[in-house]
Amino acid sequence: MFNDSELLKVINNETIGTFFPYLNGTENDIEGYIKSIVADLNRSSTIKAEADYSSYGSGYASYVDIFCSKKDGSSTTQKGGVFWIEGISLYISRLAPVACFGATQLTRHKDGGSYDFLRPNRLEILPKGEWDIFINEIKCKLGKYNINFIDKMKASKLLSFEVKIATILNEGPYTTFDALFYWED
Repeated sequence: MFNDSELLKVINNETIGTFFPYLNGTENDIEGYIKSIVADLNRSSTIKAEADYSSYGSGYASYVDIFCSKKDGSSTTQKGGVFWIEGISLYISRLAPVACFGATQLTRHKDGGSYDFLRPNRLEILPKGEWDIFINEIKCKLGKYNINFIDKMKASKLLSFEVKIATILNEGPYTTFDALFYWED
């Protein structure tokens, strides 16, 4: 999917791609492009998409984290004042036309909430229940924007070169996932 030279560019915060805005676009152009994707997801009758454009409030993320849940509320339960929302975490890169997804759970309560980060071993996993139609719609919508999904096997591949990636999400030797989806706080 990506060669070493392309991965090094992404690690060095350079964009790669063969179409605008990933080719010759600005950071703002790419942000606008991703916002268009999120708006398209929200036009769905089944998908509720919530995007974090602020890199979790600090630092820099090489991706936009989009939490997708069921618009009808069927993926939400409430226990003791805490809302538990099952969904899909969708990462869209700010530096390359690539995305990944995996099951996650978000909690919300009066004092805040919690959320998980994706790792390569959790990619392509769906929440329990009926999510196949849901993920197929997400894939179709991203396909309209020429955003390709990286699969778990490719994302888990160890990098073939020595490098230091400014990320707090790494849990061992660097992988293609670490090169594409990093967050430095």
